[in-house]
Amino acid sequence: MNGKTPLKTRAAAKAAKKPRKRLSGEERRAQIVKVASGLFSKKGFKGTTTREIAKAAGISEAVIFKHFSRKEDLYKAIIDSRCSDNEGGPRLIGMLKGKSGREVFMTVAVYLLEEHQKDPSFMRLLTYSALEQHSLSELFLKTRAMELLGFLEDKIHELIRDGLMRDVDPALAARAFIGMVDHYSIGQELYGFKRYFRRPLEEVAESFVDIFLEGTRR
Repeated sequence: MNGKTPLKTRAAAKAAKKPRKRLSGEERRAQIVKVASGLFSKKGFKGTTTREIAKAAGISEAVIFKHFSRKEDLYKAIIDSRCSDNEGGPRLIGMLKGKSGREVFMTVAVYLLEEHQKDPSFMRLLTYSALEQHSLSELFLKTRAMELLGFLEDKIHELIRDGLMRDVDPALAARAFIGMVDHYSIGQELYGFKRYFRRPLEEVAESFVDIFLEGTRR
């Protein structure tokens, strides 16, 4: 031994002493939302404490309350992180502006299928919320879910008015379409059907849109 510290050990010690990058308020808020959403989707709301969220985020509980003084604020932030654009508007409805007819339904189907496949944690989160009678699912329904259904109802009204769709109940028809897409995603991503059945998402979307529009054609 020559008494010198090995290069690897010195590099590790130097890295350990290097201070962590301080997150901005916006970055810290986003981190809390991401960590909380992940824990809620795995353990449910009743099984997750703010102490666990703080520990997983590497912060104190006080920091959480600094950014979210009420639980409702945290829940709203979780929904916004998944459903809103950079300006706070509904991301999906923003994508639908200027579209009509088949293109509307294809855009909705592809977007939802891709989002659910990429990260099914939000579906799991809403399922926990509904089963535990938690306020997050109610908040989601009153805001983003009803907003999308209302938009689709208006588009279905237009198709009926233009003689391209028979006279159906627009509210029921909109729910039937979203129901096909969501049920497929729940089966694939939460129940595990994707282990036995796979199709390209574009093909799934095309089939569902065909079934819906052909089944309601005048």
